Order: sequence, then structure tokens, then C-alpha cells
Amino acid sequence: MFIGGLNWDTTDETLKMYFEQFGPITHCTIMRDSETGRSRGFAFLTFENPSSVNAVMAREHHLDGKTIDPKRAIPRSETAKTDKLFVRALPATCTQESFRQFWRQFGPITDATLMMDKETGRHRGFGFVNYETREAVEKVLNSGPHYMDGQMVRVLPLALHSNA
Repeated sequence: MFIGGLNWDTTDETLKMYFEQFGPITHCTIMRDSETGRSRGFAFLTFENPSSVNAVMAREHHLDGKTIDPKRAIPRSETAKTDKLFVRALPATCTQESFRQFWRQFGPITDATLMMDKETGRHRGFGFVNYETREAVEKVLNSGPHYMDGQMVRVLPLALHSNA
């Protein structure tokens, strides 16, 4: 699962402890800035039993004083079921417009959002791209690796319906 909207002070341990109420967890990692070690406000976690994901998606979640946003991540083998991509490791030079423009080369997009830090006004190093067709998503995933301004970015598919 992708877990967004984390409090900067949330740790791997507190995140894991919170989600263990839904079932055993095999992997839990908060993504951190490589230079500062500061949380980037999102994480990935994997449950031992996939049915635990359904239990998570059935309600709203609050952790460390913030409403967090879990989303169902999809293995690459199931990408035909998604039209949304999560893009991380974006270069500091990336802007909202350059982000949109880069991803348009693979097909028509319905939305491309570069996630911004409200305090600093800079982007947080990740964003989301929604395509009109699943074929465009396949094109992105099958043509990588992708480089923006000379930096390799990581692209992951997200569920078409995060509350399904």
C-alpha cells in the first residue's frame, strides 16, 4: 500500500504499529529525503494477507494528529487495471508545468499533480499522473527508466479505485 499525508514525525515503528491492527505486516518503510533524512510524508507497506488491505480501505485513518491517505498499490502484473501512476524521486528543478508536459508524451492525461510542501512552497519530490487510457499507463511502464532533467524518476501504478 501507498500511505500518504503522514505527519513529519511519524516513524516506521509507529506506522507499523498502527496498521498491524489490520493484520501482520511484512514490509513498512517511510520514504525519506536522501540528504536530510527527513520524512517525505509518505510510506509503503505490505501486508502478509492481501485481505488486510480491504479492511484498511473500509475506513478513514488518523495517525499522529493527521488524517492519512492509504491507497491500494498494484503489482506491475496488474497494471492493466489502473489509469493512475505514482511518480517519485523527482528532481528539484521540476515544476508543475514541466511535470505535466513530460508525462503528456505517453498519452492524454486527465490530471498531473506535483505534490507541494505548504511550508516551503517547493515540491515534495513526488506526484501523481492520471491517464485517459490504460494503454498510456502501459506505455509509461514499459518504456522506462524515465529521466527528468537528467535524474531518474521512479514510476509505480496505483489502483484505479482506491476504495475498492
